[in-house]
Amino acid sequence: MNTSEIPRPASCAIIVLALLSCVSLLSAAAKKPAAKPVRVLFVGNSYTYGNKLPQVVAALAAADKKTPPMEVKMVASGGKNLIWHSQNKATLDTIATGKWDYVILQDQSLTPAFRPDNTRKGATVLDAAIRKAGARTMFFMTWQRRPTPELLKKHPDMHKRNSRTYMSVARELKALVAPAGYAWKAAYDKNPKLPLYARDNSHPARMGTYLAACVFYSTIYNKPSAGLPAKVVLSQKGNHKTVLGIPPTDAKKLHPIAWQAVQQAKKELAAKPAKAG
Repeated sequence: MNTSEIPRPASCAIIVLALLSCVSLLSAAAKKPAAKPVRVLFVGNSYTYGNKLPQVVAALAAADKKTPPMEVKMVASGGKNLIWHSQNKATLDTIATGKWDYVILQDQSLTPAFRPDNTRKGATVLDAAIRKAGARTMFFMTWQRRPTPELLKKHPDMHKRNSRTYMSVARELKALVAPAGYAWKAAYDKNPKLPLYARDNSHPARMGTYLAACVFYSTIYNKPSAGLPAKVVLSQKGNHKTVLGIPPTDAKKLHPIAWQAVQQAKKELAAKPAKAG
């Protein structure tokens, strides 16, 4: 039978089906596959879970529609160091089973400056577990305590000692560094009145967490955080929202500081260490 023999209603139906098929094929071709999410595990203590840092990083990533989304999880307990995590079954099991892209390690805030061998010991064990799981190690270089006259008198070189340990261990292990410590120092040096620190002069206030989150965003995605929102919604249940936000004018000032810190750390990690003597 040729098409001239097909009754008009049937012929119209065939044409409509053919058109629908073409539209369906064109729609499928135009629709891009969903980007594979970047999976990140944060390992640390209250510097990591304070102000929901992992969720802030993921929320900033979600605000950038040009980057893959981020899925985060955290194993963090107050005051714990990397040696503790290297012996903690929950930490090691989470590393082994999560199919992570990056595992971020944060040591107890004073350990890298005053017990660098402990940082190295814990990091080495954890890095081996991370590599075995097919992920990449990234260090969360934390900041020094607020440089009050009392602290500077007792520990005038805390920032240098802290950052030196993170950078040297990362270089030894061929790992990455998210240099929040560099960014905090640069921001504080420009304006000591910025509310980076909580009242205890140690933990992060909201602005400090925001700055650290920008550092993580730029380290993971290798791009500046400029243009990202100054306020992000971390969770929502009914009419209740958990939000972290800072003034937009401050966010604009912090974005280039975060990016410059990331570029500085990358340059230092790529440089050959100076020979002794």
